[in-house]
Amino acid sequence: MPKQSTNSKSRRYFNSSSASNSLGTPPASSSTSSSRSELNRIFDQFREAGDPPDTIGVTGSMSFLQTIDVGLEEPTVLVIAELLKAPTMGEFSRDGFSAGWTSIGCKTLDQMRAKVPGLRASLQSDEVTFKRVYMYTYSLARTPGQKSLPQEAAAEYWKLLLGKRFEVQLPMWIEFLEKEYKKSITKDTWNCMYDFVQLAQKDPSLDTYDVDGAWPSILDDFVRYWRKSRAS
Repeated sequence: MPKQSTNSKSRRYFNSSSASNSLGTPPASSSTSSSRSELNRIFDQFREAGDPPDTIGVTGSMSFLQTIDVGLEEPTVLVIAELLKAPTMGEFSRDGFSAGWTSIGCKTLDQMRAKVPGLRASLQSDEVTFKRVYMYTYSLARTPGQKSLPQEAAAEYWKLLLGKRFEVQLPMWIEFLEKEYKKSITKDTWNCMYDFVQLAQKDPSLDTYDVDGAWPSILDDFVRYWRKSRAS
């Protein structure tokens, strides 16, 4: 596979041509009005002239993340997206931006930057955070109107999220998707992968996996593919 430039790879996660969906939150109370004013100022700082109302688009989102020291190809992008309830990858809504940063006590860029190391670490150290971010990513990654996630896109997000947790099986999982499955990924498959990865962490050989159990057929087929490949 030819090596892509950083900008090209970054836009693989951030490119979105559709308008955002507004995410409503309850009106700010008087006690948070000062923080909201500061956050609105930061939000408007990163908006581009062509962005939809109350939205930071792709270019501004990339600039914002880099400003708070988040690499565009690291999984922390997804932690931030979930925290701010991004409506789609590469966009932030005003309400989600304000509510998300307020919830963790941030109203300045310096405060946001200071929170990033903890948010980055939480993806690996806090299972509740990881599960919440993982589940949110499916809707985040879909283009509005799509019922399922294209296989190629799902594979890229799995690499981003599961590189350390599913390290042994991930290369063969991607190979299986490309050579055998060749279909888009449903939400049920995406969600069940969370439980499957937990099983794989306890049993890297997948010997205890029951192909006659209640798992989705795609995982049954993968385990058969895995066992056949390891036996040959």
